[in-house]
Amino acid sequence: MAKTTPSSLAPFKLRCRFCNQPVDWPPLEPRCPRPSCRGPLQPRNNILFDPSLIEALQPGMWRYQHMLPPLPAHPVHLGEGFTPLLTDGAGRLQVYYKNESLNPTGSYKDRGAALLINTIGEATRVIDDSSGNAGAALAAYAARAGVEAHIYVPAGAPTPKLNQIKRYGAHLHAVEGTRDDVTLAAENAAQEPGVFYASHVWHPGYALAMQTIAWEIWEQMGGRAPDWVVLPAGNGSLLRGIRWGFRSLEKGKWIRSLPHLVAVQPANCAPLYAFGQGTYVAETFEALPTIADGVAIPHPPLVEAMWAAVRKTRGEVVIVPEDEILAAQTRLARRGFFVEPTAALTFAALAQLETFIPPEDTVVLILTGHGFKSI
Repeated sequence: MAKTTPSSLAPFKLRCRFCNQPVDWPPLEPRCPRPSCRGPLQPRNNILFDPSLIEALQPGMWRYQHMLPPLPAHPVHLGEGFTPLLTDGAGRLQVYYKNESLNPTGSYKDRGAALLINTIGEATRVIDDSSGNAGAALAAYAARAGVEAHIYVPAGAPTPKLNQIKRYGAHLHAVEGTRDDVTLAAENAAQEPGVFYASHVWHPGYALAMQTIAWEIWEQMGGRAPDWVVLPAGNGSLLRGIRWGFRSLEKGKWIRSLPHLVAVQPANCAPLYAFGQGTYVAETFEALPTIADGVAIPHPPLVEAMWAAVRKTRGEVVIVPEDEILAAQTRLARRGFFVEPTAALTFAALAQLETFIPPEDTVVLILTGHGFKSI
């Protein structure tokens, strides 16, 4: 007999981070419905992790379905999640690699796309704006669900990612201008009737799905948390979601404290680093081109929430020069991990991390995307 949704999540409630407006799950739109606010939505209460609710026979991340917001009994999926956690002797630190590049479309974004495609209700069309990976993920899960997908991308997005999106049958809209122009085009298109804006930036379901990465790490490490988790940071869904996941473990008293979260950005585009230094001003912040296109987000709308995730875990923000990103990508390949430049940011940060992380601490690097996306 299938387990029922735990009473703590029935009904599952959201609230606006800015104005505290309550919102039912699933939200009809990805942001606060108050026209004067339009802030980000987040869980009203922390999810309480309960190992007795794990369904080990379910594929991938769906082993945790009863700790996620209420979803269909038989969700649309492609087997995403439960990616390998492998150890490696990289320098003096105890390093583990969480290889998210082995998800069905080659990136961790599959987790968020899978959750969102199961919340669209009667919508006949889904829309997102993306630098590539989120768009490819949504295109794949829309195809699996038999739903029309429209993906808005920067005109200069990597060709392999654009080809991947088109192969899934999605309608690709290349937008000239800035990354903000791409978002504006998608938001305008999402105003049409019958459209679901599956925003990987704003929809709270995206970050909620990223909790499953934290839960998997806990299971794969034998019921304990690492001391540090290192991840690339662009718009922040991964950063925020992993903090929520470990927070739910802490609330359930399965871990004593949260891992320190280290957000890594390219030096050419590091708004979170600037925010932490007190020098970030959205209207004037300028970025240079970076090979780490997955985090080339000069104006992340949730930068304050991203910084809160770093600060509340006593973490760090690390920046990496372009030449070190390419070198790290090559060194990872020589260890058997073929990842795109954005994913290599975490490995590139190791030299800096070794200067302040004690050698007895455990460190997990999140390898976010496959190298085939950058050929």
